[in-house]
Amino acid sequence: MADLTKILGGPWAPPAAPVIAPPEMQFREAMLEAGITPPDEIILDGQLRRFRTDSKRTDRSGWYVGHADGICTIIFGDWRQGIEKTIKAATNKPYTVAEEMAHVARIAAAKAARDLERKKQNEAAASTVEIIWSEGAAASPEHPYLKRKGIQPHGAKITGDGRLMVPLFDESGVLASLQYIDAEGGKLYHPGGSVSGKFCMIGTLDVPGVLYVAEGYATAATIHEVSKRPVVVAYSASNLVPVTGTLRDIYGQAQDIVIVADNDASGVGQKYAEQTCAKYGARMVMPPIQGDANDYAQAGNDLAGLLTPQADKTMLDKLKVVFGDALSADYEAPDELVEGLLTIGSMAVLYGDSNSGKTFFALSLAAHIASGQEFFGRQIDPGLVVYLASEAPGSIRSRMQAIKKAFGCTLENLAMVPVPLNFYANQGDANDVIELVKTIEQLKSQPVRLIIGDTLARMSAGANENSGEDMGPVMARFDAVAQATGAAMLIIHHNGKDQAKGARGWSGIRAHIDTEIEVVEKDGIRSATITKQRELSGKGDVIYFALKVIEMGVTKFGKPATTCVAIPDEIATNEQPNKRPSKHDENVRTMERAWFNSGAETREGKPYISRSALRELLIKDGMSERTAKNKTEASRADGLIAPMLNAGTIEAFEHGWIFVAEVQVSAMLMRKNSAPKCP
Repeated sequence: MADLTKILGGPWAPPAAPVIAPPEMQFREAMLEAGITPPDEIILDGQLRRFRTDSKRTDRSGWYVGHADGICTIIFGDWRQGIEKTIKAATNKPYTVAEEMAHVARIAAAKAARDLERKKQNEAAASTVEIIWSEGAAASPEHPYLKRKGIQPHGAKITGDGRLMVPLFDESGVLASLQYIDAEGGKLYHPGGSVSGKFCMIGTLDVPGVLYVAEGYATAATIHEVSKRPVVVAYSASNLVPVTGTLRDIYGQAQDIVIVADNDASGVGQKYAEQTCAKYGARMVMPPIQGDANDYAQAGNDLAGLLTPQADKTMLDKLKVVFGDALSADYEAPDELVEGLLTIGSMAVLYGDSNSGKTFFALSLAAHIASGQEFFGRQIDPGLVVYLASEAPGSIRSRMQAIKKAFGCTLENLAMVPVPLNFYANQGDANDVIELVKTIEQLKSQPVRLIIGDTLARMSAGANENSGEDMGPVMARFDAVAQATGAAMLIIHHNGKDQAKGARGWSGIRAHIDTEIEVVEKDGIRSATITKQRELSGKGDVIYFALKVIEMGVTKFGKPATTCVAIPDEIATNEQPNKRPSKHDENVRTMERAWFNSGAETREGKPYISRSALRELLIKDGMSERTAKNKTEASRADGLIAPMLNAGTIEAFEHGWIFVAEVQVSAMLMRKNSAPKCP
């Protein structure tokens, strides 16, 4: 036989088995790791045993059930801290599959038996505490515990042996258990009573306002006496979560709930208060020194100030909040960039079909502002203009040259950026535009008044135009540029497939902007119509323009090279007043007639028209009942309502609509007030 001594380094021997601590010692270590002080002795006999986990003599919130046979196991926890764990003792011998299966079954059976027994105990206790509570005498303010805590009884009662007695109710107001408090502050729950999720309220929520939640009865009473607000007693830190969940179900998401956490050395109060706030949208306050709110107040501190801290005005300053009483009586006119069209610092979208002339119109606007000239008869505030030519910089260059040639101007204050920018991919391009504006302003010693983005599709390449998740950040970056520079932002955009539905893409784009301008070419007539106007009264205004052909030279192959510039269309402008009013204007007039005919009602200070009143007028005008019904359906694009909703003229309200366009509202109310009154 071969001698392996030299290879193995000596005679072979099996590895020594690791030293395994006794199960009781393992279980003590597990309790310590879980943050529970273990009992002096752990008995593995399958019985539920309770023990003290802190320095309070009456505390018995710790519990365990240990099994020594089969797989040696312990289930332990702390009801006060909401802890429950199951631990298997480590051994030198691996457990068999049969032992593991038996262990799982035994644990499940033990928990089911425990739950059933707890339910029986809860039901029995509920009947008993009902009798004890009904026979208890009202507590006197002279009770030693109340005097020591400096609080009133607030409905507490006294037991036959002189202990204070406070109730625990479920969400239906049914008494579930009692807490007994002796003169020294020792607390015990009624044996077998249900505690989890149970609470009581000191005070009532008759007057809207904050609802406080605290752990102990004395803490809650102190908070109530200082704040004069209702306070819910949760009775323990771990009970804050289920109790606050019940309060949310009862009072709704709008209720302001404040958790007043105990500042205990273990950090348990803060931990559960923070969990509660995160889960149920509550707020939290906590004494800055160790103790609860009662300790804080008795130490001479300002509990009222802690509960209702002075408002931090940092956010008011950051968001530039203005209260109504600070406004002067003097009217502050909007800071117009182009009379009736754009305001400085605003967001606008100019949209239309391809070849409608929208880019020519935008360049004409830019040139007039940059040159300090009136734009189609409208006054302007002159300044620098930056044109972000992300889509077709070559064509923008030639069109700028055409403007210079046609009008003999230099365009020295109009800057074109031929480098493609993307406001969707990252924040960097938006920041570059802001820095560019600062540089140009320093170079030219005057402000940039207008920034044109051409087009939204190119400047948000990669984004889903129909997705708010994609387009929201894009619009936010346009906003950031406008806010940082103080310039108006004009974004060139395209129509959707259905021209009647306006610009394509996410509906939030229209809601986001201040001004919307639609460019249309129909029957040889080009027009730019203000379809949305937030600050000015120009909504519905139409600007007619024509494209003048400008010869720029010859092509590579000797052909004439031409482009166009946008100029006022005097003929169309002069002819349009004699033409039929727009469909929108016709709809507005019909709604106005219905409003006056039905008594000129108002809701929230705005003209209100019911659906039935509008149908009645349409039928009176000769329309059939079926057609009148169709015309007043908001889902029909060919009706009266959908176009006016899309234009922001009206909004759905009650059984009809209210006018919301400020200019229209003012005009209708003025006509109502000036109308002759019936005697």
